[in-house]
Amino acid sequence: MINFQKHQLKNGLRVLTAPMKETNAVTILFLFHTGSRFETKEQNGTAHFLEHLMFKGTKKRSDAQAISYELDNMGAVYNAFTGEEVTGYYVCAPFDLFSKAFDVLFDMVFHSQIAPREIEKEKGVIIEEINMYQDIPQRHVVDLAKELIFLNHPVGFNIAGTKETVKSFKQSDFLSFRQQFYHPSNLILAVTGQEGRIRWIDLIKKYCNGLEKRNKILEEIFLPRQEKPAMRVYSKKTDQAHFVLGVHSFSRLDKRRPALRVLNNILGDTMSSRLFFEVRGKRGLAYHISSDYWDFQDHGVFVVQAGIKINKIEEALKVTLNELAKLKKEKVREEELKKAQENLKGRLYLGLEDSHSIADFLAEQEIFWGRIEQPEEIVAANNKVDALDIQKLANDIFQNSKLNLAIIGPYKNEEKFVRLLDV
Repeated sequence: MINFQKHQLKNGLRVLTAPMKETNAVTILFLFHTGSRFETKEQNGTAHFLEHLMFKGTKKRSDAQAISYELDNMGAVYNAFTGEEVTGYYVCAPFDLFSKAFDVLFDMVFHSQIAPREIEKEKGVIIEEINMYQDIPQRHVVDLAKELIFLNHPVGFNIAGTKETVKSFKQSDFLSFRQQFYHPSNLILAVTGQEGRIRWIDLIKKYCNGLEKRNKILEEIFLPRQEKPAMRVYSKKTDQAHFVLGVHSFSRLDKRRPALRVLNNILGDTMSSRLFFEVRGKRGLAYHISSDYWDFQDHGVFVVQAGIKINKIEEALKVTLNELAKLKKEKVREEELKKAQENLKGRLYLGLEDSHSIADFLAEQEIFWGRIEQPEEIVAANNKVDALDIQKLANDIFQNSKLNLAIIGPYKNEEKFVRLLDV
């Protein structure tokens, strides 16, 4: 069990603190409830670009070098990330340097100058980031799948934006976006690790009590309207074919989520999973194949992703679809079910071994659920899943009308792949 405290300041800021005596580190995480799905088409890429600009200098620390020099001088690990629904900034530092680390991170997040010269310079950096991802087929195929599945909805936007939107951004765009989303009601602050002599909450109140309270902006709801299989082939000369097979599922708030975790583990989440054995181990068709689920506040997608021999992609897709169909027709064996549950338990506990992982675990749950589900509760929910739950879930989500297939490879004819889409 994770021992933590939750505090709420008068301006709406929720603070989660979890002292850990067994570490010499402290992690500070600012997690904002914003990302690419909160953007319009014209704004696409704003959240990600703004994240980059937070490292470019404040009034107190004039440029990126001043920020990185100060953090590096502490021996800190620091970074940021942008997703569809969250944007985060974190520093992990020696616990006795907590106040210094907090000062730098707070200054970056709330006092970055967002200078026009830095914006123009960073445009080139982000355009090259977009180019890099487009040159990595296993990454690019995910973007194609999101576009196919979510159509023109913001949740399907490329997080980095497009080259056109990135080139168009002005200082006022970022100042407006920060004003809308970077405020206490839209933020979870998590501090985990060894506390030391300074009480975390006292320092946090000193810095954060003065932040202005504002109203939250809600995301645009996604309602799937798919009635038949959909696909997209991106024709490109590659040494390996890449595909993402996706089916509409449900939101992260759905009560079937434990069953989805177990089903995913059985199907393609480990080296002993069905897909890994059938596609790679038994037939040698791929180096990489796995399953996963993308869960959002209002919707979700279950996906299978693989890199396949170019002349074997049809066989690999047939095997994959057959494994989905088997989960609908046959109950999983008790032994296989127990293995999946034990694997999920072990990986959950091993993934919560340091202050950084604890901060992520607490902040993400608080921002999406408004409560913390302890690891033991997650394990108990997984262990309640039985073979009938798995079979029922497979029949709920593995339907022809929900299938979406994105492919990158040297192919011209979509029709031969469309004919395969049957579970």
